[in-house]
Amino acid sequence: MRAFTFLSLIATVAALPYGPAVSPFSVKPWVAPGPSDSRSPCPMLNTLANHGYLPHDGRNLTIQDFGVAIHEGLNLDVDFGQGLAVQAFQLLGKGSIDLVDLDTPDVTEHRASLTRNDHSSGDSLRLDPERLEALLADSDTNYLDVESMARTRIRVEALSGPPPLSPIAETQTAGEVGLILLTMSDGPIPEGASVTDLAAAYGGLQAPKDRVAAWLAKEELPVAQGWRPAPREMTLADLSPLTFARSPYRRLDMRKPTHGANVVS
Repeated sequence: MRAFTFLSLIATVAALPYGPAVSPFSVKPWVAPGPSDSRSPCPMLNTLANHGYLPHDGRNLTIQDFGVAIHEGLNLDVDFGQGLAVQAFQLLGKGSIDLVDLDTPDVTEHRASLTRNDHSSGDSLRLDPERLEALLADSDTNYLDVESMARTRIRVEALSGPPPLSPIAETQTAGEVGLILLTMSDGPIPEGASVTDLAAAYGGLQAPKDRVAAWLAKEELPVAQGWRPAPREMTLADLSPLTFARSPYRRLDMRKPTHGANVVS
């Protein structure tokens, strides 16, 4: 997933205070994008636009728009969303953007997506169903977790082939894995700075396959599959432990068969 393709800030983030939980729970109605609406390679940003947290047309967006949308739609800190957006705006050299601008190759769009083809070999804007099926099959349980997602990252990078991803793209892709697990997890989010072993605590997050599949297939918040906003306001400090997900699994034997159920219709 190219979700939030502006993640090089993660490596230096400091612990930030937590805000209030979302209460009461509600989701804005989902409306399919029209032919003139702008969409990006990022399924979460597209989802936020489909629900109206970002302007539905996906056009003339500001850094502030991203902060508000991520906060209202997902219960992530406003600074989280704005901080992630800053680099993309700087790289694009614009004060406002359309979502499709994020499909600029080797600037805000990177190779080896979880769910999209590379820009050089296909449609990098829309979901590739085969990639989604493979993502789900990388786990032999009903959940995606740190290990299965690390296996997926290794697989899609091998699929894209050389050259290796740049350091910025490496950071982006690790953050994307973390964001899926944080936003789609089933169960409580660890309490950040109060946890002794951050890697172990956050490494236990699990995202139900049916929830992830429903979200990615339609770019709609998967309420029917049990999704809820995060129970407390999350910050970049919550993402940091999950950016290490790829490192311990570089030695995974990619010949190991996986038997994940195909839940894509």
